[in-house]
Amino acid sequence: MIGRFHPLLVHLPIGILLLAILFELLPSRKSYRSLKRSIVVILTIGSVSAILSSITGYMLSQNGDYDSRRVAWHQWMAISLTIYSLGYVWMRSRKGYKSYRKAFAFILLTLLMITGHLGGSLTHGEGYLSPALVSTSSSPSASEVDMTHVNLQQALYYNDLVKPILEERCYGCHGSTKQKGKLRLDAPEYILKGGKDGEVVKQGRADESEMIHRLLLSLDDEDHMPPKEKPQPSEKEILILKMWINSGADFKKSVTESGQLVQLEKIISSKETENISDVPTGEPPVADEATIAQLRKSGVVILPVANGSNYLSLNLINTMALDSAINAMGKLKEQIIWIKTGGQPVTDSHLAKLNQLNKLTRLSLDHSKISDAGLVHLKSLTQLQYLNLNGTNITAEGLSKLSGLAHLTSIYIYQTQIKNDELASLRKSFPQSVIEAGNYTVPLLQSDTVVAKAPK
Repeated sequence: MIGRFHPLLVHLPIGILLLAILFELLPSRKSYRSLKRSIVVILTIGSVSAILSSITGYMLSQNGDYDSRRVAWHQWMAISLTIYSLGYVWMRSRKGYKSYRKAFAFILLTLLMITGHLGGSLTHGEGYLSPALVSTSSSPSASEVDMTHVNLQQALYYNDLVKPILEERCYGCHGSTKQKGKLRLDAPEYILKGGKDGEVVKQGRADESEMIHRLLLSLDDEDHMPPKEKPQPSEKEILILKMWINSGADFKKSVTESGQLVQLEKIISSKETENISDVPTGEPPVADEATIAQLRKSGVVILPVANGSNYLSLNLINTMALDSAINAMGKLKEQIIWIKTGGQPVTDSHLAKLNQLNKLTRLSLDHSKISDAGLVHLKSLTQLQYLNLNGTNITAEGLSKLSGLAHLTSIYIYQTQIKNDELASLRKSFPQSVIEAGNYTVPLLQSDTVVAKAPK
């Protein structure tokens, strides 16, 4: 708790000692002599605040969010600055040393600049000054990672497409110098390890991955990443991250091997990208409280998709009254955009009632009793982007009837009646979509195994 006061206290010695340096460097005119008499007092106050800053800085460094080697440099420079400022007070309070005073001031200024820069590198990431020096845009969020030069037919998915995005958007807080939430994203083993809140990437399941969830939160949500004052990833960059995770989040696979070459070529070459956010713009009216109470009584979990939003997410996994719950949803058709049924016995007749929810962007029907006949009812869901059909009896012929859904970018068909030799044809029918059929191979990392040696 005490360490968290460091950002408040650290600016005091910077400003106070700079004031002492300014007064020291003023010409020795009569009009400035009254100011010079206050230098010892100013230096004393600055030295005391430097001591407090050093103590709180040390406490803050113990939370493990920062690279220990870089913390050590900043720490010892801060201690040196504090000791030097105390020596400066002693020297300035003596009558001698007048010829050395300005030299002392310049040395103090140098120490302040070095210590401040090292602290800034810890807080904002190494090289945080570089973008400001080379950028020609007044908006930090306007720049997009340029991938047009990448030869996709020879490119590695992670190294050539994903890593540049993470480097540009994430390394400042989750790189080698700083690890907010004990999370690092600058190497494969760290990405898979996750942070203090658990894993951030679920291989093959982008919509269940914390990384994508945080990126899609409202800018005003405190859990949104990157923080709203930082440059934000473009919709194109978020889509590429989602596609990589859905392809299995493999760190060695090429773009060609991922089966997403055609989709990526279209995404990267296009100058503009469709709005891919699965939360529509604007705000609907507040949902009917009586209907929400009725649904919750039947076991439906209802949550806003973001803080302060009237758009709703419904989870029917625990409902004991599926028919009445689906019937009641029609009264909330302006608010419902995400539905998860997960294992409930949803049938084709239920889908005939869901088709009026024309704001839906996510629909999970996994392990339900739907068939090709029911899929026809989904053709009216023109905003649908995510469709989970895992564990159902749908076929390639039935799924192809939804090819007119222009926004459908993620389709899950694991353990369905769709055969492997039909995937190529389906991907041509859905050129904008990532079709996931499961059977992923998880890479074996050195950190996954331990060598056991027999006792001598």
